Amino acid sequence: MHRIAHIAIKNFRLCRDVSLPLEGFTPLVGQNNTGKSSILAALSWVLKPSALAATDFSDSRKPVEICAKIDGITGDILDLLPEQKHRKAIEPFCANGYLWIRVTATGAGTKAIKQEVYDFEKYSGTVLPTEWREYPTGLPQAVTALLPEALPIEAMDDIGEDLGKIKAGTTIKALLDEVMEPIIKAHSDLNSALETVRKILTTNGENRSVHLAEFDSNSTKALENFFPDLSIDLDLQVIEAKEFFKAGDLNVTDKTTGDRRRFDQMGTGAQRAIQMALIRYLADVRAGSQKSFARRLLLIDEPELYLHPKGVRRLRQALEELSRSGYQIVFSTHSPLMLNRENAADTVIVGKSAERGTITKKPLRIAVSAALSDAESQSRTIFELGNISEIYFADRVVLCEGKTDRRLLPFAYERFYGRSPELDNVTFVSVGSCSDIPKALSVLKAMEISACAVADLDFAFVEARKGSSPTLPKEGKDLNDAKQVLSRLAAVHAFPIGGNGLPTRDRNGWEAADAWAIFAKDLDGMKLAQKVHEDLKSHAIWVWREGCIEQVTGHEDKGESAILEQEKKLAGMASEDIGTQMPSFVKCFDWLRTLQ
Repeated sequence: MHRIAHIAIKNFRLCRDVSLPLEGFTPLVGQNNTGKSSILAALSWVLKPSALAATDFSDSRKPVEICAKIDGITGDILDLLPEQKHRKAIEPFCANGYLWIRVTATGAGTKAIKQEVYDFEKYSGTVLPTEWREYPTGLPQAVTALLPEALPIEAMDDIGEDLGKIKAGTTIKALLDEVMEPIIKAHSDLNSALETVRKILTTNGENRSVHLAEFDSNSTKALENFFPDLSIDLDLQVIEAKEFFKAGDLNVTDKTTGDRRRFDQMGTGAQRAIQMALIRYLADVRAGSQKSFARRLLLIDEPELYLHPKGVRRLRQALEELSRSGYQIVFSTHSPLMLNRENAADTVIVGKSAERGTITKKPLRIAVSAALSDAESQSRTIFELGNISEIYFADRVVLCEGKTDRRLLPFAYERFYGRSPELDNVTFVSVGSCSDIPKALSVLKAMEISACAVADLDFAFVEARKGSSPTLPKEGKDLNDAKQVLSRLAAVHAFPIGGNGLPTRDRNGWEAADAWAIFAKDLDGMKLAQKVHEDLKSHAIWVWREGCIEQVTGHEDKGESAILEQEKKLAGMASEDIGTQMPSFVKCFDWLRTLQ
């Protein structure tokens, strides 16, 4: 299905020079005031340019320039254009299945706006076009047929003003205009038969319109996902047809109490949920009745506002379904609940710097492709990192080898510093296994996310030596020296050694971690542990010189009960106690807080 696949924005508000890819469903995440709303506004503007204000220009001496790539334009799509002359105008520019358009504004006012299409005969096909032509006759109409005017749903500063009144310019008015268009067409006698109109359109009318009844029923069903005890009905006054929806009230009934109130008298959560329900209802109406091939761009600023977490999850699912039903969805969000494994790979992180203004980072899918060459590793890494929505909302990500580290490290951090790591924009996340750490670090680096890892000592002698580009030398002297120390210690402690000269498990209860703990207490082993510890720090990886985190906390056992015991122990310790009894925690935290 065709869509806007890429947008490049220059000199528009905080977006001085921003470029990002887009999919059929694209979340934008980032801190407040980084430019997410400006990106949404730019997407709307490139499809329907209007006069800009002076404040829309980042630099008043330069023009605003927005370029968009429309991808997926197949011959079958072009066959559906309603006018043959429009197809003739656009077809030469779509020979490769895509089309670039550009809109520039040199100042305030519509006369300062210029729309252009790329010069396909001079385009190399690899970067943003540099040669442009004026729109030929018929091409604007063809572009509009492919991608009609966007439907923006803004984050509301005054929800009562935006949603409470059905009037021109409001979100509800725009949605109802879309939903009610087939109803108006279905009742052409409205102006000549006002009494009939009353019977057709009022809630208790004798001949209540089946279309309105369907609206009441279907929109109520859509709302049940968010507020199952509420129902919706649209009560219209008997006036001229064109004024119906300007004067009408949207009413909501509590099915438990029977209380019926006007829409603007509802709580903000219910109002926002109803707004989202209407979006879902609109999609259902269009999917069932509209045969147009056009794909409308739905732009939503913070759709999760005022919704209960369960409602946020259901809203995300509804928007995903919309993206498969003729809409392209782009939205900004501050909620991890709006992300899941399927959409995380296409999520764009939006940030800000003093020098560059708004900046965007590579989505996970693109970063994985850039960082990893092996297809199986790409798939696994997308799966693993796609499950960790927290990485999109932190300034620094700490990858942990296992559940114990993931549970104890943030707890110890909070006990030592007296504040949650989230307040320092630090998040601790688990990866599938220690073998995933190097790949995950490479991908996060490609995404420009600050990241480091914490692992057991055996990582330095096993996983760090694997792959075509090992983190540490595969046959380094330190590895050979470690094998000699392990061989000597195995003769004394009787722990098993594998064919590679490194510890393994056996039927007598020995685990590799047990052998490495013995290794870390040996004088020669301690020196080697210190060396690899320092070597891996330069690769943003911290390995426990003691062997593993249980050795740091002084706990021998592993498993859930052991984790609970260690959490209980930490809960009873003051900051000074942690610094004295578990100094490696403090050294680890000090190190990760210095990383950029």
